[in-house]
Amino acid sequence: MKTALFVTKGGKKDFKYTYELLSIIAGTVILLLNFMYIAELSPFFSPLVNLVGGMIAVVPSVWIFYARFKRSREIEQNFIIFIKDLTDSLNSGMTLPLALDQTSKKNYQSLSPFVKDMAAQVDWGIPFKKALETFAKKANSVAIKRAVTTIIETYKVGGKISDTLNAIGETLLTIDRIKKERSASVHAEIITSYLIFFVFIFILVILQTFLIPALSPPAELTGGVISSPTAGLDEIYTQSFINFIIVQGFFAGLVTGKMAEGSIIAGFKHSIHLIAVGYTIFSVASQFQIGLF
Repeated sequence: MKTALFVTKGGKKDFKYTYELLSIIAGTVILLLNFMYIAELSPFFSPLVNLVGGMIAVVPSVWIFYARFKRSREIEQNFIIFIKDLTDSLNSGMTLPLALDQTSKKNYQSLSPFVKDMAAQVDWGIPFKKALETFAKKANSVAIKRAVTTIIETYKVGGKISDTLNAIGETLLTIDRIKKERSASVHAEIITSYLIFFVFIFILVILQTFLIPALSPPAELTGGVISSPTAGLDEIYTQSFINFIIVQGFFAGLVTGKMAEGSIIAGFKHSIHLIAVGYTIFSVASQFQIGLF
């Protein structure tokens, strides 16, 4: 499916992802400033600045995409109610334009503007098939597009629309019930996924704060200056552990979102939570290195 990068408003083209791009630029600037200046001036606060910069770069974009995903889900759920109401109106003896006009007066939340637009088109004399195609295109939902295709084919061959709508409504209800049952059944697996990640963080913290300092040779006094031969190696370990946390948190979040809501987009919010919490815990704990011997 192709996604347009520009949307047309009043004859002008506007970039579709303006806010996402601005947040990424702002977060990247903070990360670069931290890398070049703040890390040297205040190493203790450097991880916090990294976290803030990363959150600014990632969170707004993910939140916008997830909001679109939730809106699409809300449209699909309200479409089931709309189909049921339209079927009831047709079964009561109303004509199709009158049934559409009646249902358009009800509140279907995010779906309401699309229903009102379709009812207006049919009232203006636009063919029902064309109005349905426009409705499916604007709703931009795979489930709705499939349902509309079935309705249009039935309408073409002269079948009874109310029977088709009733069958589609039952199918959509079944699919929605299966999705809810799946989310409820994987609740324990989601908790287990989070626990495994935090056990992983705990192991890295133990390695960083206890084991590595214990295995490192003591600092040497050279020319009146105390130097540690493994200072560079400690930084390599720290950066490697941080990379492990980011990779593990990112993919664990995606898997969790896929299990819980059936969508990779929903997994990004879990990824952000895991990475942010894991990075914060490890960064604070790594400031304190305690030798065992």
